[in-house]
Amino acid sequence: MLRILRKLHKKKIISMGSIKELKTLFMSALINHQLINDYFSVKFLLSYGTFFGRFLTGLLMIENSWKLKPESSIRNMLPFQLDSFDIWFRFAFVNVISVIIITMTCKQVSKNVMNVIMNCYLLQSKIRYNSYEYKEIRALWTFIFENQLSFNAGGFFDVHPSILLSISASSVTYFLVLIQFE
Repeated sequence: MLRILRKLHKKKIISMGSIKELKTLFMSALINHQLINDYFSVKFLLSYGTFFGRFLTGLLMIENSWKLKPESSIRNMLPFQLDSFDIWFRFAFVNVISVIIITMTCKQVSKNVMNVIMNCYLLQSKIRYNSYEYKEIRALWTFIFENQLSFNAGGFFDVHPSILLSISASSVTYFLVLIQFE
């Protein structure tokens, strides 16, 4: 959609076919967005939940490893050099990377929708005021603005980069509470 808008922005003549193509592209993006929210929103929630759990578990494992005596460590009990923290770290690393990729992808989609709105608005300024194209472009960017694409996790929260910071902060808070009550 951005590619079509940029081409229209450079041209002096704006065709109705291009505007209709923009409408159909946004409608297909909107349908895909609704399908993603319907099918994957619970998976997003579970992914963020496992991120929270793994982060908290890792903090507790680090805290408990400081309390263990060196001879009673898990590493000395195993015939090979692998302990639970190594296993946890590998799984947590994959989970953290997937949560970050999901979050940044959702953020990029929302940012691109805002770019489409801005380009439609700028394109509208190049068109004669009361023309049919002007009204169609205005209706298009108004529709896009009213139906912005935002992803959610099971209807509980919107997927946004600030969620990562809040999950980390609440994990640390729970960790401090668990340490205090031990």
